[in-house]
Amino acid sequence: MNPLYLLFSPLLAAVASWLAGRNAMAQKVLAFASLGFSLFVFQNWNASGFEDLSVSYPWIQSFGISLALAVNNLNYWFLVLTALVVFTAQLFHSTQGEDKVRGDVMALIFLLQFCLYGVFMAQDLMLFYFCYEASILPIYFISSRYGSPAAERAILKFFLYTLGGSLCMLLAILYMYNQNGSQDFLFSSFSSGYFDAPVQGWLFLAFFVAFAIKMPLFPFHSWQADAYAESPVESTMLMSGILLKMGIYGMMAIVIPYFPLGLKEYGFIFIGLSAFGVLYGAFIAMVQFDIRKVLAFSSLSHVGLIGTGLLTYENVALEGVVLQMFAHGINIVGLFFISEIISQQAATRDLDQMGGLTRSSFTLTVLFFVFLLGSIAVPLTNGFPGEFKLIMGIFNYNHALGILCGSTVIFSSVYMLRMFQKSMLGESNGSTSIQAPALDGLRVAGLVILAGQVITLGLFPGIISGISDAAVRILMLAY
Repeated sequence: MNPLYLLFSPLLAAVASWLAGRNAMAQKVLAFASLGFSLFVFQNWNASGFEDLSVSYPWIQSFGISLALAVNNLNYWFLVLTALVVFTAQLFHSTQGEDKVRGDVMALIFLLQFCLYGVFMAQDLMLFYFCYEASILPIYFISSRYGSPAAERAILKFFLYTLGGSLCMLLAILYMYNQNGSQDFLFSSFSSGYFDAPVQGWLFLAFFVAFAIKMPLFPFHSWQADAYAESPVESTMLMSGILLKMGIYGMMAIVIPYFPLGLKEYGFIFIGLSAFGVLYGAFIAMVQFDIRKVLAFSSLSHVGLIGTGLLTYENVALEGVVLQMFAHGINIVGLFFISEIISQQAATRDLDQMGGLTRSSFTLTVLFFVFLLGSIAVPLTNGFPGEFKLIMGIFNYNHALGILCGSTVIFSSVYMLRMFQKSMLGESNGSTSIQAPALDGLRVAGLVILAGQVITLGLFPGIISGISDAAVRILMLAY
């Protein structure tokens, strides 16, 4: 099936969502229909063994820019995760009630999905750049218009950070095009052997800054906590669940294959910073009382581990990157979904003002605990295989660094169990009048789908690695 069908399907859905407006039932139908179509396409591609899944059409011919798309072993799971995260954000929004459902928000989420599909399937550097930049706009409008009073300032900071990093990437792309002498921006027109070591070093830094800001890795993270805390939860799910994965994908699709000498030259600096971010995020999460900020710094710690594994360029670590990328997306979206239900019911995000919810909502408690177990990488959950491979790869690179990053297993257990205990266990705080959270059937169904993946991918990680490991083996050839 032509990749263009998947790319443009969210645009049609966006138009339909805009026209549906506040009709909650129509918005739910569109969300389920979009997910169903995406999963049908993914299954079709998987069954075909990814054969004949590349297309290229002239776009801006005067500059040699093409609408070149491909689906392969590397980007497949990024596309699947995009569909799942977008669906979860839309499910949360469309189940809030007729008075809160907005067609423009649903349409903007579909537009973001279009941009994300473009980023992950692009085989032209300028097409990649256009989609990468365009993905900022839907998030900016959702957060600035419907977030808290402080959201506009927080999301503007994210916008400016991303814009600055992307400018570095654009300059690097134009330099590559000028020096390569080709008449196009296709990935296949460039190779790691064309640029010498000093040039690869500067190109590595330019692309790395752009991707590190999006992930984010320490010390490019200062926009993250406020943006996650002040934005609407739909926007936060999208930023934490899939938007940051653009940075991971960019590292795997561009930086590692094309600038291996730059990675050798400067990678060790950012390995140290990323490893520090693992501990920094964990320590800050342990002292937060805002439930969203606990999850924000938790994400910083987990992504720091992924970044460290990426830069060590060990085979087993790269295998762990894809596993952990997918697991983190599922777990963090599920946790933000549940945390928002709790916060709305308690009328506060302060953990000290919560408590006792497990007595009134057993279903919510079980679902919360499943995502928590996945997040702290308990064996037989989705977080374990990826984290184990990452730590093993980092340990092979440097024993001390492996032990340092391995401590995240302990620290994540501390702040996640602390959050669970304060919000779900103990006595209810009467001042907040906490009642049983309103979990309608569709919300339960959506959370059960995600929770099912926490268990399934923990038991059968080969579902992911059976496809992605072939791409990892190809990446290792570049080093």
